[in-house]
Amino acid sequence: MNGSVLSLIATLLRAPADVLDSPPEDQPTLAPRLLGITLFGAAVFGAVVGAYRGGIQVPFAALKMPLLFLAPVALGLPAVRALFGVDTDPVSWRRLGLAGLVGMARAAVLAAAFSPVLWLYLSLEPDYHSAILALAASLALVALPGLTTLAQALPRAGRRQVLATVGAVAILGVVTAQAGWVLRPFVARPSAEVTFLRPVEADVFSSLGASLDASQGRYRDWEPQQRGLLSEGLERAAALEEVSP
Repeated sequence: MNGSVLSLIATLLRAPADVLDSPPEDQPTLAPRLLGITLFGAAVFGAVVGAYRGGIQVPFAALKMPLLFLAPVALGLPAVRALFGVDTDPVSWRRLGLAGLVGMARAAVLAAAFSPVLWLYLSLEPDYHSAILALAASLALVALPGLTTLAQALPRAGRRQVLATVGAVAILGVVTAQAGWVLRPFVARPSAEVTFLRPVEADVFSSLGASLDASQGRYRDWEPQQRGLLSEGLERAAALEEVSP
């Protein structure tokens, strides 16, 4: 696996198992190349997402998106190792780390390739909640092949292979989703103040549910706010009538 970066990217897309099975003497140079591919691909994807708001949000999202791609490898792999070690001997940390890098790099390449499609959609200026759902769907689309590649690259877990693979994908998917929630905003509201991070509240799944409702015109907790604004407006109007000649 001593070819160019472009040939490595092509192999990641066509036959990721070949990258994982590269000779041990090539792995010390392979790991930083996979990491570089991940950082670049994720940064491109993040910049496109940040372009929905524009301005400083573009570099903010480009800086944070690679962290989102790194989170499953850094946080989820120990649990995956334990899951696959139920019926077999535990996989080595070297093999596990390389499998994580291969899956992560493949997802980042797919994200960069999908960026023009997402940019085209965001250029149509959809509402904020629709943009959030588009980001979530895009991440699921590009992350699933990477997560599946990682899980399938690990040793067979005896009779529980299917269960271990599904469990690994679920663990890494949840870690990725919640990491994205912690690192938000990626798609900033057009009227909100731009910040690098927002305070942690609730969780990603309740937020996506609220965004799905809002994209369909069902705004949670909106009616009480409307009534409050209406009451305040009526009170102000009555006060003005009292002081008017």
